Amino acid sequence: MTKLKLLSLTAVALLFGLSSIYSYHRDLEVVRYVSATIKAIGWASSELETEVLKFDHALTELMAGTDDEANVQLRFEVLWSRIDVLLQGEESQPLREQPGMLPLLQRLRTQLASWEDRVYGLHADDRAGILALQQEFAAYRTLTREINVESFSGANVWQQLNIIQDIRLRSMLYLAGLFISGGLMLWLLVRENRRNRHLAYHDMLTGLPNRMYFYQLMGSAILAAQKERHRIAVHMVDLNEFKAINDSLGHEVGDRLLRVVAARLRQTIGDQGQVARLGGDEFVVIQQLAEMAEAEQMAQRLWQSLSREIRLNDGCLSPKACIGTSLYPDHGTTMPELLSHADTAMYYAKKQDQGAIQLFESGMNEQRLRQQKLAVALQAAIEKDELALHYQPIFRLDTGRIESLEALLRWQSPEFGRVSPLELIAVAEHHGLARALNEWVLYRACRQLRQWQLAGFGWLKINVNISPSIFMRGELAETVGKTLLVTGVGAGALVLEITEDTSLWDTAGSLDTLHELRRLGVEIALDDFGTGYSSFSHLRQLPVNKLKIDKSFVADLSTDSRAVNLVKTIVSLAQSLDMAVTAEGIEQPEQQRLLQQLGCQLGQGYLLAKPMPEEAVTDWLLRDGQPYSLSV
Repeated sequence: MTKLKLLSLTAVALLFGLSSIYSYHRDLEVVRYVSATIKAIGWASSELETEVLKFDHALTELMAGTDDEANVQLRFEVLWSRIDVLLQGEESQPLREQPGMLPLLQRLRTQLASWEDRVYGLHADDRAGILALQQEFAAYRTLTREINVESFSGANVWQQLNIIQDIRLRSMLYLAGLFISGGLMLWLLVRENRRNRHLAYHDMLTGLPNRMYFYQLMGSAILAAQKERHRIAVHMVDLNEFKAINDSLGHEVGDRLLRVVAARLRQTIGDQGQVARLGGDEFVVIQQLAEMAEAEQMAQRLWQSLSREIRLNDGCLSPKACIGTSLYPDHGTTMPELLSHADTAMYYAKKQDQGAIQLFESGMNEQRLRQQKLAVALQAAIEKDELALHYQPIFRLDTGRIESLEALLRWQSPEFGRVSPLELIAVAEHHGLARALNEWVLYRACRQLRQWQLAGFGWLKINVNISPSIFMRGELAETVGKTLLVTGVGAGALVLEITEDTSLWDTAGSLDTLHELRRLGVEIALDDFGTGYSSFSHLRQLPVNKLKIDKSFVADLSTDSRAVNLVKTIVSLAQSLDMAVTAEGIEQPEQQRLLQQLGCQLGQGYLLAKPMPEEAVTDWLLRDGQPYSLSV
């Protein structure tokens, strides 16, 4: 139920309750009025009859000689005054409204006025006058009696009593409605309180405990482990390239992926522990252990569960996860220690290909601290332009001339010394510096290429490796276009090398990016071909210009006939698709000879030329007029 619906229901319940209270009080006032009216009518009619009887009784006593004329006159005056009150008094209004009562009172008052002289002239010995007056008064005595009886038991009284009963019944219904509305409001408040509590402690997307609730669960698990003297395992789970998937395939796919991951983790751990989502694509699993070996077994089960394909509307997605595990009390006895060590282990799992599981080991913290310090130093090096590029020539194997130069990143850190390219790239990818690093390499390589072109080497091209993260964000074409515009390099002189896996993670998004680059005029080389998962149909769809055969195939050419046949197949395939082929890692003359025989057009490797700084490249370019001896 949305908040708006809850407010609407609460408003309705509140309005109904207020209406019930108002109606109850209104009907209660009506009941009081009707009851008071009945009582007023009964009292007034009773008083009228009493005064009539008293006057008649006074006449009888006067005639019997037991009372005097003064008493008769007093009773006459009291009766007259009573009639005046009933005719004019506000409290007598209900009586006057009774059928036939007002004409009777008026007629009786008129009659009293006509009898006044006779009453004041009566004497005890005037027996005839007294009897005559009583006979005339008898009719009024009978009428007042009938009215008095009617006021207590007549149809009008019963009707008023029925009205009171009906009003009381309605009042009970209003009270019932009031109780129902109050109960409904109370239920809504309790329900909303429970919902708010659930939202406060659970993740809305997956339904798993959130970070706040996880801390409570973790604290309870540690206390139970201390009390019962058993181990617990903390598995930190992180999805590889989730942001890239979210950006390229959309948030709907990303949300579905997170829900599936949550369900699989919950199903796998079962009643052996708890699963929580800390945020983003980061999950954590608490496992109760009977034996230490169960931790690694569970981590393996979790990893296998997450690695299964997820079917989408337009294809399948194979998640890649990394899991880091720490144990209580082996790796820590407090929550911060266990979480930090599990996170450290996960970091090392991420450094392994295709994702993996990793149990925390002593010494990892020092290594991770180095990675964190490297990240800070790398960011400063990018900002201060302290990185360097080396260039390895790519030769035409038939002529020995330089076709292009591949830009390779180098970093001589003042604090850490020479940092290997693999470690440098891994740090950049893990700490969110990949985009800035890619842009730095692309700009510096193009700027240097432009300098060589202005120096007379206008035919020269530059090869730049592209990180998977910037490729999958869909920002590559825009970045390349801006760089070419700023540096003045023609698009045809730039060759972007993308790994085979990069282009196939998201086929639709990759095709769009590649086509944008091709429309710019940039050449595309598929790097490390043969090590990924390309199919012929995928390769046919990709608008690439060149294939780069991975050095692992080249290394076995002179010793493995299957490697020769595989390279021959790749070359034939590339020729059929109008693609040039570059062989990487040529280190032996025999490898070069076989590649030339198989029809490979381009090659690079330590046999031909090692990567060199930009100052040394100029010598090679000057010598390029006389081809370097590549033949054997």
